[in-house]
Amino acid sequence: MPSQRPQASLDHTLVPMPTREQSDRAEALLSLSISLVDSAVDILRDHIRSDEQLVRASLLMPGGTLGKHFRHVIESFRAFLLPLYAQSTSSSSSSSSSSSSTTPVINYDAILPSTRRPIARSLVACQRAMESIRDDLIAWGDLCRSLSSPETGSEAAGGVAGQAGVRREQGGLAAEMDKQVMVLAITPTRQEMKSTVGRELWYCALHAIHHFSMLRTIAVHELGLELPVEFGTAPSTLLYRGLGWKPPAEKSEVRVIKSKL
Repeated sequence: MPSQRPQASLDHTLVPMPTREQSDRAEALLSLSISLVDSAVDILRDHIRSDEQLVRASLLMPGGTLGKHFRHVIESFRAFLLPLYAQSTSSSSSSSSSSSSTTPVINYDAILPSTRRPIARSLVACQRAMESIRDDLIAWGDLCRSLSSPETGSEAAGGVAGQAGVRREQGGLAAEMDKQVMVLAITPTRQEMKSTVGRELWYCALHAIHHFSMLRTIAVHELGLELPVEFGTAPSTLLYRGLGWKPPAEKSEVRVIKSKL
């Protein structure tokens, strides 16, 4: 008796595809964020050699140091993860409506002064803190995926080469990215704004790239360090440049001009 399995087709236009676009985008966003943090771990481990390099005051960016820029990125991701981790944990251990209906509040201005100084001044402490952020992002993603409820069936048919029984996820990471959060800011007046988990993770990622770019200026032009050309460059810029792009030579000396203001 011949098999009833759908015939494979190389024409993707003839294959009904499952609606997984949102899930794919969620995974890509988390993967990008983890990769960005991991790139900072590489810089701290393989390129910065001493506490002195971490704390040397910049002339190009007055008041800035490598350590301060790294610390700011760490604190932003911590502020993002703190309320979400607590809610995801409570959701996985309780089915009560009260635990799942509370809107998380992300406060990027909430800092812990007692823990700030070592991160910006100690290479070991800074690297460990950055590694902790990377590991926490990975663990948070795993926790969100564990909350999903896969389904199979005729509605999930399709996929590569027309294979049936593709799993669909209800909830999980994609649903977590769509959840509403409240962002609290002091400007200096108290401001509260609605946002989503995904939008805030994207903010943390772009915010990290912004500080990595400034950090790169200090490291390359003032400390004479060699950093990977991709470090501190936005994903859209890397995509625009293409595979054939070659970086210009970075100047070894930069003249600092003081403002007359």
